[in-house]
Amino acid sequence: MRWIAFSLPVSGWMLFCDLRFKRGDILKILIAIDNSENSKILVEKTINLLRNTISSVCLLHVAEPDPDFVGYTVDTPVMRDQLAKGFHNEHLHLQEMAGVLREQGIEAKALLIQGETGKTIVLQADKLMVDVIVVGSSKHGAIYHFLLGDTIHGVLHESGKPVLVMPVHDEKN
Repeated sequence: MRWIAFSLPVSGWMLFCDLRFKRGDILKILIAIDNSENSKILVEKTINLLRNTISSVCLLHVAEPDPDFVGYTVDTPVMRDQLAKGFHNEHLHLQEMAGVLREQGIEAKALLIQGETGKTIVLQADKLMVDVIVVGSSKHGAIYHFLLGDTIHGVLHESGKPVLVMPVHDEKN
């Protein structure tokens, strides 16, 4: 697969694309979000950049893996209730964001899935047969990128789909 990177210097966006698309193509887009304030910025920037090429958008939030997966068990009702409440709140936030897109006339759905972030993004993109994966990159230090930078790296290297990586820091800061 031949990849090309388009860099937009004013905005700092970079598009990694495998040249399958032609001008005028209508795309199914998966936007991977983390339910932070930066997620809203990422969705807005993506819609502004690709508005005329979107057929549908899937907002995907990959929640923390099952506690057993990461080495500890949830064995008290209180802990289970806290996890369930957290997932419920994350799902509501995701549905709100999808609702805003629908109000703009964009076909949108929201998915909340537990798992390893990078692998789950790639698997869902394949399952949903999207054309482009969008992920955000924010300004953080070396420790943050050491711990979480693997998500973007994994998506870029494991997916056979074009990946749009955008900075999601608030431009006022």
